[in-house]
Amino acid sequence: MSGAAAIGFWNTLWLLLHSSRRRAFARQQRQRELLSNRGGKTDWGPLTAFLSFLFMLVIHGVAAFVVVGAVKAGQRVAVERQGRIVVSASFFEVDSNFDGAPTGYAPADDIRRRNLRDEAEHIAKDYGGDKAGIEHRLRTAIAKSGRAAFVSGDDAAPGLAALPASGKGAGVLGSLILLWWLAMLICQGEGLELDLQRRRHPMWEWLLSHPVTPGAVFFAEMLSPISANPAYWGAPLFAGILYGLVHGPLGGIAAAILVGIPLTIAAACVGKALEIGAVLRLAPRNRGGVIGMLGWFGYASTLGMAVGLTTVAGRILGALAGWIAALPGGSWPLLRLFLGMAPDGNASFAAGLLFCWAASGALAAAAVLFSARSVRNGLAGAFPSDTRPGRPRREARFGRNALLRKEFLWFARDRSAIVQAILIPLSVAGYELFNLRALVAHASDSWNYLVGTAIFFGTFFLWVLGPKSLASEGSALWLALTWPRGLESILKAKARLWSLIASGLVAPILLAACWYFPGDAWKVALVAVGWFLFSRSMAEKSVTLVTVVSESGEPTTISSGRRWAAQLGMLTFAIGVCTEQWNLAIVGIIYSWITAAAMWEDFRARLPFLYDPWSERLPDPPTLVHAMVSITILIECVSLVTATVFAFVGPLGLPVAQGFGYGICAVAVSVGVTHFLVGRGVSPAGIWSWRDQADGEEEDGTSWTRRYLFCGRRDTAWLLAGVVGGALLGLLAQAYLAGLSHLPWLAGPLHAADRAVPPGARTAYAIIAIAFAPFAEEFLFRGLLYRALDRQWGGWQAVVAAAAFFAIYHPVAAWLPVGLLGAANCLLFKRSKRLAPAVLLHMVYNATVTLLT
Repeated sequence: MSGAAAIGFWNTLWLLLHSSRRRAFARQQRQRELLSNRGGKTDWGPLTAFLSFLFMLVIHGVAAFVVVGAVKAGQRVAVERQGRIVVSASFFEVDSNFDGAPTGYAPADDIRRRNLRDEAEHIAKDYGGDKAGIEHRLRTAIAKSGRAAFVSGDDAAPGLAALPASGKGAGVLGSLILLWWLAMLICQGEGLELDLQRRRHPMWEWLLSHPVTPGAVFFAEMLSPISANPAYWGAPLFAGILYGLVHGPLGGIAAAILVGIPLTIAAACVGKALEIGAVLRLAPRNRGGVIGMLGWFGYASTLGMAVGLTTVAGRILGALAGWIAALPGGSWPLLRLFLGMAPDGNASFAAGLLFCWAASGALAAAAVLFSARSVRNGLAGAFPSDTRPGRPRREARFGRNALLRKEFLWFARDRSAIVQAILIPLSVAGYELFNLRALVAHASDSWNYLVGTAIFFGTFFLWVLGPKSLASEGSALWLALTWPRGLESILKAKARLWSLIASGLVAPILLAACWYFPGDAWKVALVAVGWFLFSRSMAEKSVTLVTVVSESGEPTTISSGRRWAAQLGMLTFAIGVCTEQWNLAIVGIIYSWITAAAMWEDFRARLPFLYDPWSERLPDPPTLVHAMVSITILIECVSLVTATVFAFVGPLGLPVAQGFGYGICAVAVSVGVTHFLVGRGVSPAGIWSWRDQADGEEEDGTSWTRRYLFCGRRDTAWLLAGVVGGALLGLLAQAYLAGLSHLPWLAGPLHAADRAVPPGARTAYAIIAIAFAPFAEEFLFRGLLYRALDRQWGGWQAVVAAAAFFAIYHPVAAWLPVGLLGAANCLLFKRSKRLAPAVLLHMVYNATVTLLT
């Protein structure tokens, strides 16, 4: 290229920074797809960058005020260590002259009592502690010393202006927050890195193919984080706010430019130097983990700063300041030097400016030297080896299960897996808890809030962990297709491992709940058993969202229907625990298990066709999805028709409305589902009998009604068994309900519910229970649901699951007898090969329960 002119320095710099910004837009779109597991292409372009800039302005502003809060917390602790109590300024307004009776102060009027109560509540809320104990301490201090025992919060914690004289707690804690902000800025890089399996192509590759100035390329590489990531654009605001509080508004504006910009450039250079060193100097198994860890720390720190705006930051900072003040050693001068403050309290803008320039220059110079050395060694081919000769490799062991051992080796050999499969889901789950901060704020009030918060956290963790873990393995997951074990068992092992990981995070909180609320430990133990079952089903639902990797390396988009199916019953268990509605918690566990079985039935049919989706064959109907959708349609339609009729007939006609609505919907849904299944090759006989003609039964010329509904002469014994079984179960249910009515804590509610039944309701309920419910419910819960569960699980597991799912659609008091009815009908249906005996048993049971009550 002797005739070609080299591109100028500034043109090269501009082109590369512009390219970096364009790549950042594409990378951010990719991260959104990976975080949400969707393939949406929504990109608002410059508007997205502007909104990100505004968000980061808020984050940096919050970080500045967290520094101020840390200093004030240290100042407050220093005053309290002198034996005085810090109170609000309003506390003195009511009792402005209580010095007059320092030995006998005992407030007798309501205003003074309320003042003490409010002040104790304020201190407990902002700084922690027991409200009653704080109120007692305030009373004792007033009686003993009067006003001399207290100091106003404004006088005790004046803020940054009094930093040099504030003691060790304020200086060290403020300096730590300053270092945390700087580390957050350094680790931002070009944005959160999730797709760590991809190769990274640095800008210096231009040196090998373009006539450009090497210095411009290297300079652009160091500045690329600032061009690509809006997190750096708002960073000068941090310095501007802190300097403005010390040096005034004009000093703050000047510091945002003269201090904030050099610090931002230096932080970007250090972050890029760490990335260059990781790419060129670390082994392949470690480089992704280091880069991912840096990105995760920046992401988690940003979330931490956002959380600091609205949560109990005062408690945390106060506890840290007290712990630091108790440690030996002196104060740190870092924050004081950053602000240009002398030990005697005098503040100099020039001194702070010189210190920040020197620190920024040193950081930038160290980053450039480190990067240059890494590039020189990397381009020379001095790459580290993955193995070290002479040191025998230990074979990792993780139990006797080869599949679990494979998962452990994945974590051991690929450091990025820890970031993608553990830290990122942990951060997302923590952010969801921040969104539910109203619940978290009450977590310490009672055991159910604390345990419910843990369940919420574990649920979100599993929901994010599943797709993230599968996506992070990339094409390596499909190497399992060459194993002697099937892919289904491998994915089941993943689900077991994920549930164990999530349980390891939830278990400490459950143990803490037992410690703080020992009287409710048995309830916590029951929730732990429920969580064990729920977490396994949640993990199995998540694993069915696995997708193959295309030839270009892109994972296939997960359909919205599968995502919505995996979310069914996701939060019901946690909500039931938080509200102590145990029936709702049990419904959440059962519904999640049945949903997991339905998704696995569909997934098992799709599994052989993941690389050939156009040849995919759906599972044979009726499936679990058909059964669950049909049952849901019946419940929703009954509710809609009942509400419509109720609007016309009023409260007194509610039983008639329910009977009318259920009768219409039961017939309509049964006919509609039958017609739907006929269109998919399932005859009505295939629902009302256990075996269809394809299983070897031949037509004998009799009608379908005679053959499958009334069963014929040969099945008279099964019909008789249905009648006898229904009568026995009905009498057992009557005895069960009678026993419940004698329990002290249930007698009142049961009698009240019985008295609240309006006139004519029993007749309407009897018509529903005898004439309509047996046909519709046996058709749906046994003919569809149990048949599909038996094909999916088989044995007693299918019987128990179908019976439990049938029971949760009934009142809680009837769960046990209704569950027994469901289990009996499952066995009767499978043994007799007909639904007619089950229908008859159901009719006799309902007649016994409703007519003999």
